[in-house]
Amino acid sequence: MSLVEMGRTVGSWWQGDVAYRFRRSPVAILAALVGLALLVAAMGAPVLAPYDAFDPAAANAADARLPPGGEGLFGDTYLLGTDPQGRDMLSAMLYGLRTSLVVGLASVAAAAIAGVLLGLMAGYFGGVLDAFIMRAADVQLSFPAILIALLIDGVARTAMPSALHAELAVPILIAAIAASFWVQYARTVRGLVLVERSREYVLAAKVTGVSTARILLTHILPNVLGPVLVIATINLALAILTESTLSFLGVGLPSTQPSLGSLVRIGNEFVFSGDWWISALPGLLLVLLSLSVNIFGDWLRDALNPKLAS
Repeated sequence: MSLVEMGRTVGSWWQGDVAYRFRRSPVAILAALVGLALLVAAMGAPVLAPYDAFDPAAANAADARLPPGGEGLFGDTYLLGTDPQGRDMLSAMLYGLRTSLVVGLASVAAAAIAGVLLGLMAGYFGGVLDAFIMRAADVQLSFPAILIALLIDGVARTAMPSALHAELAVPILIAAIAASFWVQYARTVRGLVLVERSREYVLAAKVTGVSTARILLTHILPNVLGPVLVIATINLALAILTESTLSFLGVGLPSTQPSLGSLVRIGNEFVFSGDWWISALPGLLLVLLSLSVNIFGDWLRDALNPKLAS
């Protein structure tokens, strides 16, 4: 696609109904701007952070638990203070925000891909395959998502040496969270496919000899992506909170890899010592991130709902 065609596509979208509702919603605009600012800050952590939170040499134990604006032993000023390991809180929060966003985005993408594929197959083919996938989904829905994630992480910890598990902590956490969220996508897509498969355009594609894979991926899939996008947006906040909960419980990422949940857990031990900033600041950042994503997801759900179109 050329730049001219891309510009026309963007311009056409900007004049559409969804973009019009977005421009008329100050709350959605604010949530989108906050989420975008946090995303830019997280991805730019290596440039924006004063120190490398992953480098043990950057932490000075003599500067541990300094309050916001405190000055270190060697004259360094820490804008948001330091944690019990002597790490700069601003740097740790930026890197922790990046870790939480990477885990959240990757787990939502993995869950969406798996759930959409299973939902397409269940709704299109039906029969035994449909019954098997839906019964598996029903069984998983009877367990809380956090319990499934804990189970997968616990099995990985038992099956792997400690050093290997620490090295693969992020992929394992992504897989554990993704395995907890695929059901919503599968059930939603299956219900939509049951309606779409009897439409004229699908029947015409069958008559003309179009392959099943092409019918599913190029004909049916584009017509069911709207609800999937809404679920993914809302699930992003849930995935970030799940990662933070696991890290807070000490079964997520190791302490050497800062995330918002692990920072809150570390600071929780010093709340009653007066070192409130160690847990309060990452907690506020986590709330701000989750709230902006949830608000934007709620707006997107309403904007894509045909019943609300006027």
